[in-house]
Amino acid sequence: MGSCAAPSAKGDDKFITTDYLQQCLKNSLDPDEQLLDRRRVEYDIFLLVEELHVLDIIRKGFGSVDEFIALANSVSNRRKSRAGKSLELHLEHLFIEHGLRHFSTQAITEGNKKPDFLFPSAGAYHDTEFPVENLRMLAVKTTCKDRWRQILNEADKIHQVHLFTLQEGVSLAQYREMRESGVRLVVPSSLHKKYPEAVRAELMTLGAFIAELTELYADIP
Repeated sequence: MGSCAAPSAKGDDKFITTDYLQQCLKNSLDPDEQLLDRRRVEYDIFLLVEELHVLDIIRKGFGSVDEFIALANSVSNRRKSRAGKSLELHLEHLFIEHGLRHFSTQAITEGNKKPDFLFPSAGAYHDTEFPVENLRMLAVKTTCKDRWRQILNEADKIHQVHLFTLQEGVSLAQYREMRESGVRLVVPSSLHKKYPEAVRAELMTLGAFIAELTELYADIP
């Protein structure tokens, strides 16, 4: 692992990547390991920047409980929003790095829905001559909980959708409900052991997902 001197900050809404992240990362070529490693480093940077923005406000104190609650809510909401968006951006970078270049982000489907990733492209999805069986959709959620149902109608032409998550396990009952609803989970390999043993063989790793789609779209120029 190389030197990790902090880069110049341009604001806490910027996605920090490229050369700086490479210096701080392990020398792994496994996309599952790369994703978790990059998330860790990027989140550490975010916390440092967040502290620069928030700590002075805290030290000055609050004139009322409402002021304190407003700041706490702002910090919490920013963390939640960033967690989801940064995960999408890390995935997008990893897809490209590992040769999966045929995808669209936030493409518009039926009912003005916007799935996180459509494969191989928004154009292919709306092309009546493109084979429906070769379309894929990937939703991205840091946790599943009950929110996984939101993805079920984001791409009507695709009957089995993929969901990438960092959630450390789901109950067997919830997993079966997801599977019966046409959801296939994509989970980093190191988190598979957190899931019920009976379903681990059905989980996809990120590496397997990338490899499958890279092969599927190999003939697309």
